Amino acid sequence: MTIKRITILVLLTTICTFCLGKKVILLTKKNGVYTIPCSINGVKRSLVFDTGASTVTISMQLAQLLYSSGKLKDSDIKGYGRSQTASGHIVDNMAVVLRDIEIAGLHLKNVDAVIIAGQNVPLLLGLSAIQKLGKVTLSGNKLIIDSPVLANSQINEMRSKINSFIDNEQYSSALALLKKIEAQETLEERDLYNITLCYCYSKDNNKALMYCQQWMGMYQDTNSSHEADVCYFTGLAYMGLKSHYEADKWFAKAIELISLDAIERTSREDAFTLSFYYNQKALNYLEAKAYDHSAEAFDFAAQYRLHSLNYSIEDLCAGYVKDAKLGVWLESISEIKAVFLNDEVAAQRYVILAALCGNQKAIDTCKHFNLDYSPKK
Repeated sequence: MTIKRITILVLLTTICTFCLGKKVILLTKKNGVYTIPCSINGVKRSLVFDTGASTVTISMQLAQLLYSSGKLKDSDIKGYGRSQTASGHIVDNMAVVLRDIEIAGLHLKNVDAVIIAGQNVPLLLGLSAIQKLGKVTLSGNKLIIDSPVLANSQINEMRSKINSFIDNEQYSSALALLKKIEAQETLEERDLYNITLCYCYSKDNNKALMYCQQWMGMYQDTNSSHEADVCYFTGLAYMGLKSHYEADKWFAKAIELISLDAIERTSREDAFTLSFYYNQKALNYLEAKAYDHSAEAFDFAAQYRLHSLNYSIEDLCAGYVKDAKLGVWLESISEIKAVFLNDEVAAQRYVILAALCGNQKAIDTCKHFNLDYSPKK
């Protein structure tokens, strides 16, 4: 066969397989039945395409192979029962959930199936899987699928867009794509984390809390790097719901998961994270009118921020540190000390430090009260 003829055949096959956005799969006819190539939890097998079967049926032999390789778990077992075979015999079975059946690049998630013991048990692709494919038409040995199921390449492309939307704080756009992935039953840990993040920063506090709890139920015990952030998001959600005591508990847990070491022994990366956690903890205390705790938390936020920037308090007093966030936090401490705690000495000390950072509000205050905020080198 010439290269030209091979090329034409490949093109024709591609056109037939994907024409009009539909997928065409060639079935194999054997002993009067059609079989379809599948991958069950990662194990390749050919199953009988059987619209008369209510669920997917697999043999005990295949189930044992899946179980021994960790691809079928105890948590996937739903129960035990009895069913009637095509020949009319009543047999014992085990009901399970197959987490993934792949057919021509389409991944069907959480498919109900039964395991039947015995010799020569046929592997059946029943309605529990076929219905998830969407609209299917059988024409001879051609299975034509018009499916709402997204291919992995499409989902990966969506994930790239989601990351871009989140980076640009376009949370509603990110959520729209994340909900499409959720509808496919293909949520991964990163997707659930991103949903949690988006709802939290969109201030949809009830949904944020719901997805935080879902994330914890699924991933808290897997040593995920996201656990501290999800605890922080939980605190934000409770704070938005005015449950300040609960919020404080979750902010404290987030801080504990990052580090409880001395500030000077904390890595600069962790110090950067902790500065924001303590800032939110301070704001929560401020809303709850716990002013002394708020000032203390702002102080910790400022110390961690300074450490993350690789500066010391001496550098700050010498005027070497110009940082907007640090200035805001120091100025906030000054206001709390002056307005709520009647500590004028501490208020003046912190407002001078804030002015040294370049905080304009603090500079104006220093000028108004003739406070010297010149660098002390």
